[in-house]
Amino acid sequence: MTRLLLALAGVVLLAVTALAAVWLLGQLLTGLGLFIVGAAGVLGRLLWFLLITGVLAGVVYFVASAWRPSVRAPVRPFKARPATPRPASDGTKRGRRGNRTGLAPVPPVPAGTVPSSAAPVIPAPAAPTTPERTPTEPVQTGPAPTTAAGTEAAASGPVRSGD
Repeated sequence: MTRLLLALAGVVLLAVTALAAVWLLGQLLTGLGLFIVGAAGVLGRLLWFLLITGVLAGVVYFVASAWRPSVRAPVRPFKARPATPRPASDGTKRGRRGNRTGLAPVPPVPAGTVPSSAAPVIPAPAAPTTPERTPTEPVQTGPAPTTAAGTEAAASGPVRSGD
């Protein structure tokens, strides 16, 4: 009897396993089918887009070519001018018209004498104003003064409003 029950349990277990495998295979095929249908839809829309774009581009090309003249004016051939030899440079610079350009000689100036046109002008110092005349308070570099009895010392650190 035990053998019969074990054989029956094995057949039931095998049937349930086969049924689960068939169900899983159906799920996979359904997902694969949905993917294929979606990809076909996307590719179909892309094909329509490309067709419409191609037709519209052809229309634009045709209309744009209607305004182009059918007979073009002949193009004159380029004639190169014969090269004229340039004279050798003698070291002087020349301007646009070919005239020599150069710096005018500067006359030497004896040491200690400065022409009045080149003398620097030194402005007179301005008079100090009233606040500048008052002496400033000395800066204290030692420890902070202690507070008198009955007063509170201010807390060090940032001051916060509203506390």
